[in-house]
Amino acid sequence: MRWRNTVAVIALLPLDFLVVGYGWLVAGMTGWAANFDEQPYDPPFAELGTVCGVVAAVGVVLWCARLRGAALFQAVPLAALLALMMPT
Repeated sequence: MRWRNTVAVIALLPLDFLVVGYGWLVAGMTGWAANFDEQPYDPPFAELGTVCGVVAAVGVVLWCARLRGAALFQAVPLAALLALMMPT
């Protein structure tokens, strides 16, 4: 049973990298644009909320498939995305 969790985590790594990378790209571009207008940085809540929902949905599907370890691992990219939602 442990090997199924390991395979699921390894299989989901590309998706997690893409989702967290997209979140960082969106947050970085928003901060960069706010720097030019000299406005305070507001996190892009709609985009980051959507990608957080994707990661959470994958975690729920894994939990329902009884891959508890892989589902708990989904908390790592979710925490990274939630950290991007914090205002500076």
